[in-house]
Amino acid sequence: MLKRFFSQSYLYFKGTNSAFSFEEFILLRFSYPILTLIFFVILAAYSFNTSNLAQWVVGNSFLLCVNTALFALGRAFTEERVYGRLRSIIASPESILAVSIQKAMLPMVISIATVFVGFFIGSMVFGINISDINFLLLFSAIIMSMFAISGFGILFATISLLSDNVHLILNTMRFVLLIFSGANFPISQLPDWARIISNIFPLTQGIEAARLLFADFNEYEFWLLLLNEFAVGVSYFLIALIIMKFAERVAVKNANFDLF
Repeated sequence: MLKRFFSQSYLYFKGTNSAFSFEEFILLRFSYPILTLIFFVILAAYSFNTSNLAQWVVGNSFLLCVNTALFALGRAFTEERVYGRLRSIIASPESILAVSIQKAMLPMVISIATVFVGFFIGSMVFGINISDINFLLLFSAIIMSMFAISGFGILFATISLLSDNVHLILNTMRFVLLIFSGANFPISQLPDWARIISNIFPLTQGIEAARLLFADFNEYEFWLLLLNEFAVGVSYFLIALIIMKFAERVAVKNANFDLF
């Protein structure tokens, strides 16, 4: 069963990227995100008039996963509808959540690689000293953040079963993450109600945990932030499961997969 799980995950990923050569795939997944990182870090340097850019490199490195983890996963069921496989997925006895997690596996790996590449390139371009960083802890922060945003992406994939405006929703959520993740300006500058809301979005606490590695590191605070990020990710998966079960029941009852 485990072998089939990874096989299906690989086949889905291969199917969605088979049109690209290896060079095109690398440019698509890494060049645009890294140029975006450089733009936002330069903007922060001039906006805040500072040469200490570590926190912006960290924050924007984490945001590089958005194109893969949010958009690739958020469009998953929309693409299945276009390809004509949605009927088989919903009618299949296999859990639709398991199918969703299969789709998330390799995009999550690509997201982790993108964040690492962005972090190292950003550090070299902006002269940030990373020699004293505990990379195991950094990797833990990245893993937990990618788990949370993968759950976020799957949630919107399930919402696409209920709405035909998923592209508009995903593009809106991208800018919501730019505002509420704290990647480009401190969460403390937001109003009180916005600070509370920021804690329910993915990446916010993962970014804050990673930034502790560049400041006065507090191990208890670090792991507490990652635990909260994990809880956020689990919450998204659970909400996605509820929506999936609802969509399955309505689809079977009405004999119609276009619930919107």
